[in-house]
Amino acid sequence: MKKLVFIILLLLVNFAQADTHDTSNTVEEDIREARTLVTATEKVSISSEIAARVEKINFLMGDAFNKGDILISFDCKLYNAQLEVIKADHKSAQVQLKNDKELLDMRSIGELQYQLSESALKKAEAELTIAKLNVERCNIVAPYKGRVMDVYTNVFTSIEQRQPLMDIVGDGLLEAAVVVPSKWLSWLKKGHSVKIIIDETGDELDAKIISLGAAVDAASQTIELKAQFNEKYESLIPGMSGIVKF
Repeated sequence: MKKLVFIILLLLVNFAQADTHDTSNTVEEDIREARTLVTATEKVSISSEIAARVEKINFLMGDAFNKGDILISFDCKLYNAQLEVIKADHKSAQVQLKNDKELLDMRSIGELQYQLSESALKKAEAELTIAKLNVERCNIVAPYKGRVMDVYTNVFTSIEQRQPLMDIVGDGLLEAAVVVPSKWLSWLKKGHSVKIIIDETGDELDAKIISLGAAVDAASQTIELKAQFNEKYESLIPGMSGIVKF
């Protein structure tokens, strides 16, 4: 929805620029600028995979983290206890199968009893895998180096499965979403260098076009582009807006 609103705003701005340009009797192709919105290359909304109580939040809004850092930890005494119980059941299933194999070799039990023991062990192994996964989910680990955009929970809060907890962005090069007239495709190509003037700071930053939209919007005769900034600028953060000069 945010992306749709942004594209509509860009279209309105670009059409307004086109109207002004027509009244001044200049050539439309001479106006080569458009509005843009700064976006993150990597952005993830993290949700809980288990129901538990938040034990620790290691990074808050704006904090930087490295790949592999634990972002949020849960109180998982219950899941650890369940894991120990299932480990014991798994061990029992292994012993039972070994014993039934010996009995089968001595023809003291039938083949059916041995097959039931095999099935019981497979079930115990599956339950053990699930229990281990639940324990692993007690810590939310950073998938890459980046920063925290927002946190939606607090320590000691009991959360449900799939509940949103945190938004994070990667530490890679930021991008800019741009909507331009489709007729620009006659000269605008991937790799084209641009200047982006950021509204919030006034900085003029270097970037280049990295992708062109897969289709032209037939109603507005526009196409969406992606530009990537040439380096990591300290003053630049996702959500900023500006003007792209081609």
